[in-house]
Amino acid sequence: MKWLAIALAVLAAFVVALIVGPMILGDKGYVLISLGETAVEMTVISFCILVIGAVIAWYVLSRLTLWALSLITGSHRWFGTLGERKRKRAFYDGLHAMAAGDIELAQKSLGKTTNGDFEGVNYLASAQIAFTSGELNKARYFLEQASDYANAKVAATVMQARIDISEGKHTEALEKLNALDEKDQENKQVIRLKAQILAELGKWQELQNKLSGWRKALAKEDYKAWSQRIAKGKFAEIASKQGAVELKSYWEDLPRKMRNDDIYQAAYVQQLLDQGMHSDAQTLLVEWQKRGPNSSLFPLFTQLNIPDSSPSLRLLEGWIKKDEKNIELYSTLGQVAFNSGDDVLAEKALLKATKMASRREDLLLLSAISERQHDTATALQLYKEGQQIAG
Repeated sequence: MKWLAIALAVLAAFVVALIVGPMILGDKGYVLISLGETAVEMTVISFCILVIGAVIAWYVLSRLTLWALSLITGSHRWFGTLGERKRKRAFYDGLHAMAAGDIELAQKSLGKTTNGDFEGVNYLASAQIAFTSGELNKARYFLEQASDYANAKVAATVMQARIDISEGKHTEALEKLNALDEKDQENKQVIRLKAQILAELGKWQELQNKLSGWRKALAKEDYKAWSQRIAKGKFAEIASKQGAVELKSYWEDLPRKMRNDDIYQAAYVQQLLDQGMHSDAQTLLVEWQKRGPNSSLFPLFTQLNIPDSSPSLRLLEGWIKKDEKNIELYSTLGQVAFNSGDDVLAEKALLKATKMASRREDLLLLSAISERQHDTATALQLYKEGQQIAG
């Protein structure tokens, strides 16, 4: 219709020009067309009108012809477009229902999208719904379909691996992730999941070897947490299989860089404590914190449980003299003193801590001290106060 309007406008302009032009010039002019014995004579104006009319007629006829042909040969495209619109509507309805928690409607709507091109997102959504509903086989089916789409392959593989993990099939999950392309294996979610699986399988050395290459993909806190977990895992494995003597020997054989690493030091001390070697643990805690409290080592003081904790107590008291407003120092001093049987020092330190701030762990420890002193009324009162404070 747009082109027809333009053609009519052009025709009108030509007509005006052809009528007005000769009137101004005073000469209409003639055109003679001879076809054999037949001759056609007309003015220039008539000839131009005829030509323009023929062009318009040809345009209209061609459009009508194309429209007629589309009805015969192209009707499936019209119906296909209508079907695609319905699938898109069903896709969005399914996602909306999924977000709203209407699982039944979400499944029904997404089930109508199987012939649409949604780059596998519809299959991923269907798989998530099936997984949430506990229909693992159905979830696997949808994920297989999603894997056929390049943009959905990584997400589908990660979901498949998580299903395997939920069933305790860690080896199968790792194999699926390892089968991804080299570029896809650099995906952050893939790396995090592989680290989790290797830890669950107890493959600490392999995890340690790979961790340095994953540093860019992991957040700083995650990298630190995994380093600590690897150290704990390796030390625990050696201690359980070979004993405490071999654990100490293994520590001495580590490179100096690792032995000077706070994370490895904390993991080693923790393993000594777990093995009941509290005296050795205390020696290292004191030695490695001569310059001041270390955030990785300091919390381990509270686990010490030996009669002679004087080295730790002296160190803590020295820190308190330099930082008399530090509630953590008083609280830790009280815990170490309590574990070594020095209730007088423990009570004194904990009372100072509670004056700064009432904390659950300090009040409960004061309650335990009162109970050991057979002061049940005070013990009960402190216990109630402690329980009222969120832990």
